[in-house]
Amino acid sequence: MDDILQLSSPRLHLVLAERQMRRQVMTALTARLVQQGAVRLLDGGNSFDGYGLARTLHQQTPRWQAALKHISVARAFTCNQMATLLAQTNAVPLPTLVLDFLDTFYDENTPLPDRQRLLEQCLAHLQRLCQPAPVAVSVCQPAPSPQAEQLVETLIAAVVQANGKVWSFAATPKKPQPRLF
Repeated sequence: MDDILQLSSPRLHLVLAERQMRRQVMTALTARLVQQGAVRLLDGGNSFDGYGLARTLHQQTPRWQAALKHISVARAFTCNQMATLLAQTNAVPLPTLVLDFLDTFYDENTPLPDRQRLLEQCLAHLQRLCQPAPVAVSVCQPAPSPQAEQLVETLIAAVVQANGKVWSFAATPKKPQPRLF
C-alpha cells in the first residue's frame, strides 16, 4: 500500500476509501512524507491518529521522534471552519494532507446550498494550495447519504477538471469462515 500512492507536484490528489482503509493509506502516506521533510496536515474529521503515526514511524526509522516534529496539524469541526482554515492556509512548497475533508460538510444542520457554496470556496483554495506543492485530500467512499454523494461527486469532478489524480482503495473482503455443520 505504501508504494501505491505517490504524490506528484504540483497536483491535487483525491483518496477515496472506506474509513479504516483511508486511515491506513493516509497514515502510511504521512509517515513517508515526514521522513522527507515538513508536512502540513488539515484534519476535517478529527481522525488524525498521532499514536498510529508514531507506531508506523517507529517501525520504519530509528529517527521516528525527529520525523514526528516535521508535522503540523490543524483541525476544523464544521464546514465553515474548514473554509476558513483553507482560506488562511498559505500556499507554500510544503505537502498538504487534508484528512476526511468532506466530513464537516455532512452536517445536515447546515442547509445544502450553504454547504455547496462553502465547498466551492474550499475547492478554489485547494487549487491554490496545490500550485507550489502536492495536496492529498481523503474522503469517505461510499458517502453516507445521497446529499453527501452529491458533494463527493462535485469534489471528484473538480479534481478531474484540474488534471488531478483520483485514488480509490477498497478494503479486502473478509473470507467467510468455513462452517463445521
